Amino acid sequence: MTTNTPEPGHSQSEIERKYDVEEGARVPDLSAAAGVASVVTHEPVQLEAVYYDTENLDLSVRRIVVRRRTGGGDAGWHIKKPAAEGRTEMHWPLGRDTGKVPATLLEPIRAWVRDRELTPLARISTTRTAIHLLDATGNGIVEIADDEVTATDVRNGGERSWREWEVELLDAAPDTEEGRTALLDSIEALIAPAGAHPSSSIAKIARALGADSLTQVVPEDPDEPKKGRQASDAASVVVAAISDIVHALEHTDPAARADEPDAVHRMRTLVRRLRSVLAAYRSLFDREVTDDLRERLADLGTALGNARDLEVSALHAETLLDELGKPETDARARLIDDVQRRYATAHKKLRSVLTSPEYFRLLDDLDAFVAHPPLSDRAKTSGKKSAKNGGKKLIRKVLAREVRRVRKRADAVTTEGGDLESQLHDVRKAGRRLRYAAEAAEAANLGPSASAASAGERVQDTLGDHRDSILFGGHLVRTATRAEAKGEKTAVYTALAELSGRNGAAALAASTSALEGIRKIDLS
Repeated sequence: MTTNTPEPGHSQSEIERKYDVEEGARVPDLSAAAGVASVVTHEPVQLEAVYYDTENLDLSVRRIVVRRRTGGGDAGWHIKKPAAEGRTEMHWPLGRDTGKVPATLLEPIRAWVRDRELTPLARISTTRTAIHLLDATGNGIVEIADDEVTATDVRNGGERSWREWEVELLDAAPDTEEGRTALLDSIEALIAPAGAHPSSSIAKIARALGADSLTQVVPEDPDEPKKGRQASDAASVVVAAISDIVHALEHTDPAARADEPDAVHRMRTLVRRLRSVLAAYRSLFDREVTDDLRERLADLGTALGNARDLEVSALHAETLLDELGKPETDARARLIDDVQRRYATAHKKLRSVLTSPEYFRLLDDLDAFVAHPPLSDRAKTSGKKSAKNGGKKLIRKVLAREVRRVRKRADAVTTEGGDLESQLHDVRKAGRRLRYAAEAAEAANLGPSASAASAGERVQDTLGDHRDSILFGGHLVRTATRAEAKGEKTAVYTALAELSGRNGAAALAASTSALEGIRKIDLS
């Protein structure tokens, strides 16, 4: 438990264990715990919290908690989300109690709440006696919270009371997961004789709703990737892959909204991956559904691309200017500062897209696709034959078609007439689709799928680097023209264009061997 007033949106890790205890149980002497120099017991405090969720429990189903709590050292609005170890807890000030969740608080959870209303789910009153275990310098290692809890189910009625102990690590806890686990284990060994039993509940809110854990309130997280799935047919393999991509897309949404480093790029990549898989395996699903999803994903990808392309341009310019060792203030202002301002505008527009009803309905429909895949007759037939070949034959045919697609587009490239850059871009997109289709097939354990994915990635990367250099070259010409009109020096733009051109030529040369790798793939 933090004892300082947090900054708005402040995030911290929460690693704790909960224990059920009977009335009358007393926290034993814990001074013998490793690293503990002193023990401080604080006066009891009263905590009052209101928990919020949508009508369909969209947050609870994902183990996300939103609450407004008064009392204690961390009074305020809290969001708790699952993390690799423990949970991530975010804090905002209390503000005025309007009975509604503040709009700023919704940003980290919009991908799941969308435009649905958050209303009170439960009210929980806790009398907490906190015991702090301190190290030799007086810093907190562990807090044991002795809680007497009364909870009211706001929507369905009913009041429940219980007592529990929470053992939570503080800032001076060990800095390795192994050390933290050992410390928690040692404390558990000390409190077990006092009647503490590991709780089946991961949060007070679960018990407030009359369950031992959220898994009883909502049996399964619809977004959680299913590790180690062994699909029995082609459609199952692909739906599992799509499920993972949708899960990753929704979890990247908060970072893209907040403009965290590389987040817009990650989200754009996921959109492209999803469109590629839907396109490559379109024969397995209702074509009207997949075409509609791909078109709407393309619109989202455009908004992400408008921002990302500017971000890439500024990064490219900074890299090349540093490589040239050119400190020209005017060039940096035009190629980096001006572009970053344009990026800020593009990101603002992106945020409006990510808060639009169209975007929220797209997420709803992607969730529905995963939950109830609109299978085609071909997919159903494949499923009936799954005992024989597990859908591998159909997947192999899809990948073979994608390989032929890359080869055909590569063979069509010509320097005589036509648009060379457009042709190369088509090859790159075909390589990208092959890569993502092959990666989606990994659960089918097809031997050639890994080589197909690797070869597709090489085509995508080399031709992508070449295209970036071409686009940046055009940007340099336009920028130099504006600079010259203002009487600025333009020699640096020529030097940058030469360097970028050399890099692009090298990438184009590398694409030749990448395409040779495609030609060697045998999926017969």
